[in-house]
Amino acid sequence: MINHSLTMGRPPFPQAGLYSASLTAFLQQSFPNLIPNYAQQSAYYSQQSVVLLAQISAQLAASGSPVPATIPLPPSFPEFHPASSDVRVNVCWFMSLVFSLTAALAATIVQQWVRDYMHVFQRYNHPLKRARVRQFLYEGAEKWYMPVVVEAVPALIHISLFLFFIGLADNLFNINTATATTTTIMITICGALYLWCIIAPVHDAQSPYQSPLSGIFWLLFQVIRGRTHRDHSTGGARKRISTNMTDGRVQLAMDESDDRKKRDARAIRWVIDNLTEDSELEPFVLGVPGSFNSNWGQKVWEVVALDEENKSSGGGASPPQPIGATELAVVSHSPGGPPITSSPMLTQRENTIGDLSGRITRLLKTCTDPGVLPTEEARRKRARACVDASLSFVLSIDDDWEWFAEPEIMSQALTYLGDVERIRDPTTPGFDASFAVRWTCMGLVAVRRMLNTPAVRTAARRVITCLADVRGENGGDQNEVAAKTSVIIDRHLKSGWEAADILRTALIREVEPDKMEEQFLETLGNYPTQGAIKDLGDAWNSIGWADKVDEAVIDLVRTMVYTTGGVLGYLPSAVLSWAPDSRRKPDVGMRASPPHLMPQFIPPRFLTQRLWLCVCALRNIATTDWGVSSYQPKTLGDLCAPEMDVSEIRRVIDPTPNPMKAQLWRLQDLRDGGFVFMLELFMAAVRASKVSLHHSSRPVFVGTFKSLTSDWKDHQDGPGTQRLLVHLLRQVLSKNDETPADDVPAYIVDKFLTFIGEVLAGKKGAHVTEALQLIGDFVGLHGGTHSAAQDALQTIRPPKPPKRHRSAARTDAS
Repeated sequence: MINHSLTMGRPPFPQAGLYSASLTAFLQQSFPNLIPNYAQQSAYYSQQSVVLLAQISAQLAASGSPVPATIPLPPSFPEFHPASSDVRVNVCWFMSLVFSLTAALAATIVQQWVRDYMHVFQRYNHPLKRARVRQFLYEGAEKWYMPVVVEAVPALIHISLFLFFIGLADNLFNINTATATTTTIMITICGALYLWCIIAPVHDAQSPYQSPLSGIFWLLFQVIRGRTHRDHSTGGARKRISTNMTDGRVQLAMDESDDRKKRDARAIRWVIDNLTEDSELEPFVLGVPGSFNSNWGQKVWEVVALDEENKSSGGGASPPQPIGATELAVVSHSPGGPPITSSPMLTQRENTIGDLSGRITRLLKTCTDPGVLPTEEARRKRARACVDASLSFVLSIDDDWEWFAEPEIMSQALTYLGDVERIRDPTTPGFDASFAVRWTCMGLVAVRRMLNTPAVRTAARRVITCLADVRGENGGDQNEVAAKTSVIIDRHLKSGWEAADILRTALIREVEPDKMEEQFLETLGNYPTQGAIKDLGDAWNSIGWADKVDEAVIDLVRTMVYTTGGVLGYLPSAVLSWAPDSRRKPDVGMRASPPHLMPQFIPPRFLTQRLWLCVCALRNIATTDWGVSSYQPKTLGDLCAPEMDVSEIRRVIDPTPNPMKAQLWRLQDLRDGGFVFMLELFMAAVRASKVSLHHSSRPVFVGTFKSLTSDWKDHQDGPGTQRLLVHLLRQVLSKNDETPADDVPAYIVDKFLTFIGEVLAGKKGAHVTEALQLIGDFVGLHGGTHSAAQDALQTIRPPKPPKRHRSAARTDAS
């Protein structure tokens, strides 16, 4: 609004003083032409005197008389009249001098106004008082058109200069025509260029050329034929552009158009290219997640990615950019449009997204080394920024991200943040639930890539092979033989689990310490307890051959935890630890507790062992006196397996009639890439999140779901994938109209139902029938008005066309 020199204490418009001095030299030569020339008049009368004396001398010589009779008087000096050209020249030059000196005076005065304006409200420390004074003065400046006055100061200089040019040309025509013509042509060219600078912003708002008079032409143009822009404060309605040129150009720059979208994409590439240091790149990375919060930001990043795809497929190059700007990627034409040839002087990199991916990966590396950054807070801040930005890119742009090519870097950063942010302990004071959601989603996407590796596939295949070979059944399809084995294991495991649950119910009753023996004897004498003891003993004795299956499962879990760099252990309900067991174990045939427990991959024999130790303890106490037994529990409930109190294990076994069969499907899915297994972890994370229903978390969870399922067509035909998907469907759909607090949010259920419909479309089998039954029951639970479920039903099993009557068919045939 105000010229910079006016606020910095420098002499305002020094060019006005220099110009006035030059003009004064011309005026010294021109203004005498406006007054009589007394030197010429004196010379004229002297000359006339000489002529008169000569005449007198001649007459005296001719007549011989001493005094001539009559002597004619000479004519008087002509009356002075300045030439019209001299008047015009001096009028122009004197007006030019007045304007230039006025500009210098006005600049001095405006400088004082601005200095007072800036200093008055800055002398107060109280923010509210400062704001009041500032607003008071600002409104006064606007009311009295101070910006217009400031803009008028350089306009006076411009007017003064063109007045001088006019007078100069007029003056030269009185001296030399050739010189005057040449000078006039140059003045005309300069005037035409200046005129173009006046109207250039009106013609093209992006024009950098303007003059103090451009605002007047802008106002006239908007009044006569106003342009419009999309006003997003009114819902995107078209609105006339401001008559103020500065405000109008801002409105046009912010108008959401295709041109602006491409400009924003080019701006992103320019910024990335010019941020060379990590300290410079970090603020940019911090702002990346915010750029994806709006639809416009997502579209701009899509343009960046799409242009690179077009370039890689030969779609064309970007429009020329200013020389010296290095592009990281090419902005090409829209799909189907003509190619645009770029300037050969530009240096263009092949891939903006790929370059940014590598630089974020390098930033992540600096977070994994405690000695790189000066403080722990700086390290934490950078790690959070990188993870947030990485997640935003992953959920919005499908690309081969470099941080996935170096999974150890991402896993180290995630585990570091998992510890610092207390991801596993939401009750920690200051827990950031919003970042925990983003961390979890990034962890899910990263784990999805990490598990899709040969080591994990091989470990899963080994478990399936053990299931197929452990009973010595040769021949037949491996998957079918493994399924038969899982059914047998399910029979024993489920029987032992139900028996252990009966014992737990009987033993956990609260009783006084002096009555524990009485309760113990009563429990042993109870018929259901006796049956449970027998069933649990039979289950243990019948499943001893599954030891190799246990080894394969334990190795698989170890491989998964190692491959993911420990990130899997931070995801909700993914990896636990086997609870400490203080119960005495027999010396033979017992397996030590594995380091990790994954409820989705349970070693069946070891779990049965933990359940059976309750029977072992009960029998030991029963065969000895109460006080001398090697088992001295504080409560009878201590004799039960601690796994009975682990909600994650109960969630896997209790509602599932065949948990080992479901585990086989999970193994087959993991062997084929772990597609549905990751969806199970995703649903567990959504259930565990305390902010899954908050509007800010919805885009993140929906984007993660889309990312995890983006390649579903590559895995949909796996033998266990579809069955495990239906198994997950049973867990996701609510069984009553009262939605539990830990249930999956409705917006995720809708996405999942739509996804189920796409995967099972055209498929046949018992699992498809079960899916139709589950979705049908869900529709009935909601009164037949659940649109996503109804669409899924129609997609899986589209309605058959009605049969035509035979008479109608004969009519058509005829």
